[in-house]
Amino acid sequence: MIEQKHLLKLKKFINVANRGLNLSETFLCSIALGEKLSPELYDNQKIAKTSYGLRRYRFVRHIKDHKNRHYLLTPKGEAKLRNLVIEDIEIKNPKNWDGKWRLVMYDFPIRFKKARNAFRFKLKQLGFFQFQKSAWIYPYPCEGEILFVADFYGVRKHIEILEVDKILNDRKIKIHFGL
Repeated sequence: MIEQKHLLKLKKFINVANRGLNLSETFLCSIALGEKLSPELYDNQKIAKTSYGLRRYRFVRHIKDHKNRHYLLTPKGEAKLRNLVIEDIEIKNPKNWDGKWRLVMYDFPIRFKKARNAFRFKLKQLGFFQFQKSAWIYPYPCEGEILFVADFYGVRKHIEILEVDKILNDRKIKIHFGL
């Protein structure tokens, strides 16, 4: 089951990112949120075709009770949904820098090699600066986003996020971020 805090992110995601979602992705999001698809956006034939495909590939289950028909996400559908959200995650930068650095450090056991590579790639994608091999820096608040990414990859207990007031020789980092 998708956690409540992730459902709020999903609600925001579907409202903002709907511009690029296909019908299958929109359908998965609407099921997770317990909402119905708008008939103005999609006709019933397209919705029926999409729901058939999602059931066929076991992303959703069709449930019938007395009067209602509805869908439930399967674990495979939840994983697909998390992938959608993780791809679209971004950090909002305030106009003014507060003078503090956010340092993300990690130490993953060897068995987490794939997760380490994916986590590192996501940090690069989000715009972090590699301070040392397993230490990345960012100038703006980002704790929620990083914890979401760490939860997604199942490595939360192997990361640490520090807020630092001063870094010796931070000139190169300031140039990197345009500060």
